[in-house]
Amino acid sequence: MIASLHPCIVKDINILCAGRSLTDSEKRRLKKSRAVIVPQGIRPDVYRECRLLVPHVFPNYDLRFPLEGKVGDALLFAYFQVPHPKTLVFQNRLEFSALYPNPTLLLGVLGEFPWVLKGDRGGEGDFVYLIRSLEELEAKLVLLPAGFILQEWIDHGGRDLRVVVLYDLFLAYWRVQPDPRIFWTNLSRGGTVDPDSDPHLKERGIEAVRDFCHRSGINLAGFDLLFDRRNPLGGPLFLEINYYFGRSGLGGSARFYELFEQAAERWLTAVLKGKKEGRPFHPPWFFPE
Repeated sequence: MIASLHPCIVKDINILCAGRSLTDSEKRRLKKSRAVIVPQGIRPDVYRECRLLVPHVFPNYDLRFPLEGKVGDALLFAYFQVPHPKTLVFQNRLEFSALYPNPTLLLGVLGEFPWVLKGDRGGEGDFVYLIRSLEELEAKLVLLPAGFILQEWIDHGGRDLRVVVLYDLFLAYWRVQPDPRIFWTNLSRGGTVDPDSDPHLKERGIEAVRDFCHRSGINLAGFDLLFDRRNPLGGPLFLEINYYFGRSGLGGSARFYELFEQAAERWLTAVLKGKKEGRPFHPPWFFPE
C-alpha cells in the first residue's frame, strides 16, 4: 500500500496531521505502507517517524531538519565541496567574540568591505544585511536572535538564479532587483522574475544543482546561486537551500502543486520498480541505529 500525509494527494492510506504528532494508530497504519508522500510543512518528528516506519519517503528531507538554516547550508556546501562565497559560521555572538576578539582580523579572511551578514533563520531577506564597516557589523549583530554567518560580498549585478528541483525536474529563473539602491533580490522586496535571460548560465546552474542533488539526495528544494561578474569564466556559487520556497516564479501555488504531484508520481513509479534512491548517508544524530 501507498500512504499520503499530503492534503492534496490521495492514496491507499491518508493521514492529515498538520501541526501535531502521529498517533499510535496512525503509526501502525503507516508501517503497512511501501512508500509515503509528505508535505513541505511536515514536522521534524513526523518526518522522522515516517523514515523509521516506511521504506520510501518523498520528499527526501534527511538533511533538512538537522541542518535547515543558513548555518546548515554553509556546512553542507563545505562538506560536499561545492563552490560558494567565502563563509564564516558562528553559533552565537559569544563564539564570534571568542574567535575574533579583534574584528579587523576578518579583513584577512573575507577581504575588503562590503560583507554580508545573515541570521541562521528567516526568509524573504529577513536578518540579511550588507555590511560596509566594523561599526555597522557591531550594530547589526545585536539584531540577530541566534546563529549567523558572515560572507564575502559577490558582485552579482543585482540578480540571483533560483533553481528548483522536483524529483527529476529542474526549473530555473532569475530573480532580478531593478533598483540598484536595494541589496535584496527577493520578490517581496521588489525583485522581479526573469525566466529567459542568459540560458547558458541557467543551464550551468541547473547542472551544478543536479550534481549536488545526486550526491546529497535532496529532491525537493529551491537553490539560490550567484554568478560573480568579476569572474565571468567562473561557475555558479551556491548561496542557500530553501526547502519551503515561494511559488511565483513557477507560475503560482496551483502550478506548483501540479508539478509536485507529478514529481511524486514519477518518484513513486521509480521506487516501486526498484530504482535505488539517492540517500548517500543518514545523519547519525537524526536516525539512530
